[in-house]
Amino acid sequence: MPKNQSTAAQTARKASRSGAKYTEALRRAGTGYAPHAPHVLRFLAERSGNLYHLVGGIAAAWAHSGQRVLLLEEAEDYWSWTMSGARRGRGRRKIEPATPPEPTTSTLWASPDGPGLLAHHACMWQVRHASQESDRGLPRTDRSPLASAVADALGTYDVIVLVPKYWSYPDRENATAHVVIGEIDIFPDTDCRTALPGPGNEEKGVPLSPEQSAAVLRERCLGFLFGFPHLPIALDGVIWQSNWELPVDADYLAGVDRDMDRAGLRPMGWSLAGQRRSDPHKQLPEPDRLNDPGFVQQYQPIAGRLRTALDARPVGTS
Repeated sequence: MPKNQSTAAQTARKASRSGAKYTEALRRAGTGYAPHAPHVLRFLAERSGNLYHLVGGIAAAWAHSGQRVLLLEEAEDYWSWTMSGARRGRGRRKIEPATPPEPTTSTLWASPDGPGLLAHHACMWQVRHASQESDRGLPRTDRSPLASAVADALGTYDVIVLVPKYWSYPDRENATAHVVIGEIDIFPDTDCRTALPGPGNEEKGVPLSPEQSAAVLRERCLGFLFGFPHLPIALDGVIWQSNWELPVDADYLAGVDRDMDRAGLRPMGWSLAGQRRSDPHKQLPEPDRLNDPGFVQQYQPIAGRLRTALDARPVGTS
């Protein structure tokens, strides 16, 4: 090691060995820069089939901006259980499970000259113990595999995005942040219960104000948050995805966002599904899409606002 080298330079040199740019690492070390703790992000959604490209696009935008991002996806459940003997007094017969799938890890995108990385890891999130039945005779669920996978990734990635099979249930014990995604089929810009005569004698719905539209969206698209099991959840923001072209302009959407913010739902942006509705159901984007700057660029505004909101959270908040 060169003599009389400053502590900041030593720190920067170590960072450069791990893939960071030396000059950037030196600037951070010299100014006392302290990186944020890794975020473990859980998106919540009532229906997830059309949202995989949105989540993958946000993760790719983070990676292209120089962050190390992991998509931690839940593997298919391999257990098969059957109950026999419906009559009282007969025992239950269990079918033993097949061998659980091995975890798989792949690199979806990596920067050729920087630390940016988007990786994918699929593994079982839970196991069910046949020898530990609940009061109802069902196997007890052990979610320690997910906790272990998250713990193993904390020292390697800046953001860990949880991609479960069922998106509506909040994994409060593992995630440090929750963002709700509202999927819109028909944008509520008119009241369908009342009508006005149009120029061609057709009936037109009464226009709604942005505030009224925001109230309808909350009731229609976010109602699942208040269903069973009624667990309180702290939301860090809301993202809207419309499956069709929006019938309103940017000023109208800004009014909707203001009312969402007033209601305590920090708006992160709007996305259009468009032609992605014809893509494979419940699948993340292909690596070729994640390498396409045109694909990634459309998610950069939402990704930027979301990362800013996450970094502004108080340390230890979950």
